[in-house]
Amino acid sequence: KYNFDPKECYRFFKKSKTKDLINLNNLFEKTLKLILTRLKNKEITIIKNSINLEFETYEREIIQVFMNIINNSIDAFENKNYNKFIFFETEKFENKIVIKIKDNAGGIDDNILDRIFEPYFTTKDSKQGTGIGLYMCNEIIVKHLKGQIIVENKQFIYNNKNHKGAEFKLEFSLSNDE
Repeated sequence: KYNFDPKECYRFFKKSKTKDLINLNNLFEKTLKLILTRLKNKEITIIKNSINLEFETYEREIIQVFMNIINNSIDAFENKNYNKFIFFETEKFENKIVIKIKDNAGGIDDNILDRIFEPYFTTKDSKQGTGIGLYMCNEIIVKHLKGQIIVENKQFIYNNKNHKGAEFKLEFSLSNDE
């Protein structure tokens, strides 16, 4: 069992004091390169519908959030034998960006949906997960970027087929205010 305090883990992210000017599409591509092998091995297709947007943010932290969410989606596809998709969508509203990452892995059990951002909460066995990943996503988006992260189960149609999966919606301001 891992023995560390999630608050200590959060302090690691706080070390990044300066924001970098990043392109959101490039940031997502960097993330995908880090986990491309897992995606290919599990035969998961990425569907991207994003705007070309540059803004100042903490690059490493956003990559960490993307990786945690996508890796959880990949894990959720275990033992599923159908066309697997992870969708990445972005929108800009005035001075706010909304990033949605959703899959068609069936969704998260409604009984635990409100607990997934708790530290050490996991549905995986101890060899696969510590329960820190989504907690860290929440810490980064809420405390570091002053935004919000929302998760919901969604039913949707893609390629004329009904799908169900979890959707993570990240919202934060594009202003340079700290």
